[in-house]
Amino acid sequence: MKRFIDKGTTQKLIIDKGLKQKLIDPKLVAKALGAEDAGVKIDARQGPIALFTLRQFIMDRLLSTGGRPKLKGTNEKRDKISFFRGDREKLKAIGEYYKEAEGIKVSLSQIASALIHADLSKIDIPKRKLKAHSVSE
Repeated sequence: MKRFIDKGTTQKLIIDKGLKQKLIDPKLVAKALGAEDAGVKIDARQGPIALFTLRQFIMDRLLSTGGRPKLKGTNEKRDKISFFRGDREKLKAIGEYYKEAEGIKVSLSQIASALIHADLSKIDIPKRKLKAHSVSE
């Protein structure tokens, strides 16, 4: 079977060289509007609903072809990552919970992959220009 190779010309890259708006410091806006700190703290910890959401994500993607089940959509490349203290134990505990309560056999790395994917999907990098911030001493 012959491969088709497109040797046509590609369109030129469009680079926006327009002026960029400066970011406004939220503290400046608060001061201008006379806002005061209400002392309200938002607790970001998640409970059983988050476990159910993670379970659904894993169940929708867990694929078995006779060998070790893998998550649909993941590639073959595996990167080693270092965990913060206590994170590995939490991942193991989540895996044990799914095994005992749900009968789902899922590995620590599959849980970590699903959690990383879920949080990374919330970040839209193309719309934000990531800048290196210098720390002045």
